[in-house]
Amino acid sequence: MTPLTSFVFDKTDGRPYRIEDRTMNTPLNSRLLALCICGILTACGGSSTTPVPATTASVDVQKPAALLSGEALRAEVERFRSSNNFPAVTVTIINQDKVENVVTGNREANTNKSVQSTDLFQLGSLTKAATATMIGRLVEQKKIRWDSTIAEIFPAWRTQIRPEYMNVTVEQLLRHRSGLPREADDNTILKALPLLTGDLVSDRRSLAVLLLQDAPEYTPNSKMVYSNIGYALAGLMAEVAGADTYENLMQKEVFAALNIKGRFGFPEDLGVNNNIGHTLVTGNWKATSSVVDPRYAFFINAAGGMNLNLSDYGAFLREHLRGLQGQSNYLSPASFQLMHTSVDGYGLGWGISSFPGLGNISAHNGTELTYYATNRVVPSKNVAVAVACNCYDAAVIGKLDEFADSLLRPLLPQ
Repeated sequence: MTPLTSFVFDKTDGRPYRIEDRTMNTPLNSRLLALCICGILTACGGSSTTPVPATTASVDVQKPAALLSGEALRAEVERFRSSNNFPAVTVTIINQDKVENVVTGNREANTNKSVQSTDLFQLGSLTKAATATMIGRLVEQKKIRWDSTIAEIFPAWRTQIRPEYMNVTVEQLLRHRSGLPREADDNTILKALPLLTGDLVSDRRSLAVLLLQDAPEYTPNSKMVYSNIGYALAGLMAEVAGADTYENLMQKEVFAALNIKGRFGFPEDLGVNNNIGHTLVTGNWKATSSVVDPRYAFFINAAGGMNLNLSDYGAFLREHLRGLQGQSNYLSPASFQLMHTSVDGYGLGWGISSFPGLGNISAHNGTELTYYATNRVVPSKNVAVAVACNCYDAAVIGKLDEFADSLLRPLLPQ
């Protein structure tokens, strides 16, 4: 049995919305399972700041073994979905630049409301790589730098926040090296409530200042500790640099720039005839409204709020594959390289692991407790895969990770 360490959102310890590092014992179907995500947190206690080089454009990109496609892929996805009784499952495979998407099942369990290829899925922490990508666009527009500090972007905060946070940089926030905890606790949120005005940007800044008044959990840049708050702060810094809300910047620099359609929140926020999230209740999937505390959700869109259909998400992954091979005009090769370069097992929105014969693999997963999504990116083979479902339960999400790994099995060295 090999531990698979995952990033999952969990409502525990009285906290309203929290990421927990959960280890699940999962059958080892291939060595790929061990590398895709487990490396993301196994080096958490380390203090290395020497980057591990990611796969570069100079790497000989091989033609991969044929992955499932067409009716064979659709049949395999439906077999997996029905055998595990998931409401809906969607899979995207990017193979040599071709994006292929399959979606099967129903928007709502025990109904005939068939899920559509255009239906959005809540992608949780897969948002993080998109946030880093948006900031990369601002960096290349010279509106911000990877080493811009909190004090530089928010000079008025110098007298309001702990001095330890003054020199924390954008890159450190995106690498989870800021000293910030994973989430805000209830006490901080309660302190923030009287300060909230309904103005999105102002309210996010008010909560950020309160969070930065607490002592760091560890010395900034000494190690990697997963933090939603860090990504929220990076999003706030982008708002200043880009002179717009985080959500508008994402629409402009990521969604519109890649010709994809995305939003934030939950698919069911759009009303009827949309996808619906589920939780497992007494062994059965039940349509479930968002369980994210609304007093906090607005603050962390940059960490986990993105909604996309998986065909559009495939276009995002394809651009990263192209960029790592020096074939994208969307960002420079250096920016793509930085995002997929590991420090203590984490890039900018990606966990990074190395595997003999395949080079570095970037992977992540995420959930906001009623949906689940997971990805793997293999630059040396010009291949990526993403799997998502409109459901979440801590006891069964490992099956989605196993399935994502199984789709890449033809890539494994024989």
